[in-house]
Amino acid sequence: MCKTTSGRQFKRLNWSQSRDRHVGVGYDAGMPQVAKPKPTCAECGRVTIRVNPILDIPLCAHCQRGHPDKYGYITKTRARGEYRLRESDLARLGSYEVDNPHYKKAAPMQLYLHQQVRKLSREKYGKDEPYIVSIIPFSEHQLKWFADDPDRIRAMSPRSFQRFVADRLDAMGLEVQMVGDVYRKDGGLDLIAYPKRDRCQFPFLLAVQAKHHHLRHASTTVSEVRDFHGAFTSRGLPFGTGLIVTNTSFTPDAQWFADNNRAILRLRDLEDLKRWLRNDFENESEWREIPEAIEVAPGVRIFIPRKSVIIPKR
Repeated sequence: MCKTTSGRQFKRLNWSQSRDRHVGVGYDAGMPQVAKPKPTCAECGRVTIRVNPILDIPLCAHCQRGHPDKYGYITKTRARGEYRLRESDLARLGSYEVDNPHYKKAAPMQLYLHQQVRKLSREKYGKDEPYIVSIIPFSEHQLKWFADDPDRIRAMSPRSFQRFVADRLDAMGLEVQMVGDVYRKDGGLDLIAYPKRDRCQFPFLLAVQAKHHHLRHASTTVSEVRDFHGAFTSRGLPFGTGLIVTNTSFTPDAQWFADNNRAILRLRDLEDLKRWLRNDFENESEWREIPEAIEVAPGVRIFIPRKSVIIPKR
């Protein structure tokens, strides 16, 4: 009688034959097989499947975020602009590309390790401090040109829009510094502002993000506002308030999120920029997040005085 082999037996036989071919003649079925060791994080020693794309070492997400001085990234544009490095200088460093989080159709961003950029700048210039970018104020002629037609702001580059916002904050009485770092795609800080000493003796820190749109109907979304909120409130950063300025508008969901975080978050849109172009910084619209009165105890209300200014209809 001819014996047949079942499908399960056939698979088992085939696997056994394949095993013998790969292992060789000296294979012992009873010999314990040594498992390949799993990679562990270079910082904490925990098992991880993540690999730093520049250093090519195992690095878990927790340690990547927890050691920004060693593993933080900076974009190619900012490395060139703020550390005065040329393309030929940066070619000596490792890098990797990621999708642009602000403009989906734009070319990918090229990221470098910030600590390697600082080291390269130190070798070239003798120091690793970011290059101080002086903010050139807009002339009265330029401000009038934009005031005549605020839609012209859409023709600005995002970098010029940051300078424009910085100029208007300076006119309000704030010292402004442009930030020389990159923070990951969950949001970034474009500007840092604090009171001028001759205008206010009580210090505070303001985190600012400038959201520029070339299209008139483009709006800043709730995810962008939420990401910025997470950026300036995370990692123990000492900011008392965050401000997002856009040259168009905010979506209703973005406005709702800001209204629910109005103690520390401000939104300013094109209508506000129109006032800023007229140097109208004392308008009641600037006080819209501040309540008219605060109940500090049951039955005890403190009224907040403000100038009586008519708010223009939107």
